[in-house]
Amino acid sequence: MRPLEQRLPPKTLETVMSMLVSVQWDRWRFMLPAKPLLKLNVAVVSHGHQDHWHRNFRAKDAVVVPLQVPLPYAFTDLRNVVYTEGAVSFGALKLRKLGRRELSLLLKRNIETPHAFWWLAEANGCGVLFVGDMNANDAEIVSRLMAVAHQQFSPIRAVLLPSFGGVEGHGGKAMEVSIRIGELALELADAYNLLLGAMPHPVNADWADFNAVPAQ
Repeated sequence: MRPLEQRLPPKTLETVMSMLVSVQWDRWRFMLPAKPLLKLNVAVVSHGHQDHWHRNFRAKDAVVVPLQVPLPYAFTDLRNVVYTEGAVSFGALKLRKLGRRELSLLLKRNIETPHAFWWLAEANGCGVLFVGDMNANDAEIVSRLMAVAHQQFSPIRAVLLPSFGGVEGHGGKAMEVSIRIGELALELADAYNLLLGAMPHPVNADWADFNAVPAQ
């Protein structure tokens, strides 16, 4: 994999890093030396499993949730939830939900329901794809989406993937899922010259340019 500075021009890297620090991705934050795009304190949620939710959601200005995702029992009293069926914008940042219906339309084939909803964040002509959790068969869908995304969206300059590290996984044996995610990450970095971010579940990823940390 080429060094990050050879994959992204400096201004693009600056924008992507600003996007990463502007949002809490499920329960993870990226602690990077970048200026946030937003004054608001925003979190985005990939699915309803409570281990992806954080008690600090109560202090957020907005918690963006797919309309189809029920709130976990411990969060049913949240008053800052922003439900969306499609996309929602905060200033320069747009968050677009990608679920089974959207992916099936984009890929022109019937897609089995992914383990989680995916999000495409867009700002200043750059896109960040957030895949908060994955089944074993989701890797192929990510690859197919990347092949057609440039026709529909801002160029995807970063992909955020879970890192199981062989400890836990979905839709298959944990180690097999971990290996496939690592392979996918390197394939995408080489094919599209993008940044790789990881959400440790709970192991840091050696393939990532940046590992997120659990929110405090």
